[in-house]
Amino acid sequence: MDSKNRLLALPTAALLLLASTPAAHASTIWNGDASGGTGIFGNLNCDSPGSITAVDEPGHGKVWKYNKPNGSNRCENHGISVGGKRYVFKGGETYYFGWQSKLSSTVNNNANFQWKSYGHHTQNFPVVLKMIGGRMSMLQSQPTGSDKIIWSAPITANTWHSYTIGLYLSSATTGGWVELYLDGKKQTFTNGTERYACRTLDDINEPKWGVYGASGTSVTNYVDALKVGTTYEDVAP
Repeated sequence: MDSKNRLLALPTAALLLLASTPAAHASTIWNGDASGGTGIFGNLNCDSPGSITAVDEPGHGKVWKYNKPNGSNRCENHGISVGGKRYVFKGGETYYFGWQSKLSSTVNNNANFQWKSYGHHTQNFPVVLKMIGGRMSMLQSQPTGSDKIIWSAPITANTWHSYTIGLYLSSATTGGWVELYLDGKKQTFTNGTERYACRTLDDINEPKWGVYGASGTSVTNYVDALKVGTTYEDVAP
């Protein structure tokens, strides 16, 4: 029996099921595995003598090592590269960023993750993760320039933690939103919601991982399982 006749022989219910089943599609946008080399990033912002290298980590394989020495202010990547081109994040879209991180120190610093604004922007950053008083803290910045801590939790140095951030991108004052997962658990923000409504898109926004700030302390951030996708399941470490 040829394929046309086989379809005609199927019961009506089976034909309806076939017609209503959506086509499977991959929605992982970027895999930042350390085995891919630094070309997977848009570019690097790492002051000498700092370095971004791929190193072996027991139980993880190759991971990124962001080494920011004492006296240096930053060691980060800036943006991502997909198919050899710098990826452009678009308004009206939802993105999820997933990774694992092990910090050598929980000293106060300006950022370990930044959703950073560039171009003709009015926000320094819509959201960042930074250490404040031994707690990993998420700050949100509106166009007014005032920064607000919208979440924090204690973490331990030299311990792996997983993070997932979801962002719906909008330049409206409260048109976008952010979600946060720590070690696989969805977090609640200071306003009691699990989705914090805010402005999440400026002129240009790109992700940055590593260490920014803490210029008086040597800090190493080991980062693994970097991914960007369109759903939590795409990127969850």
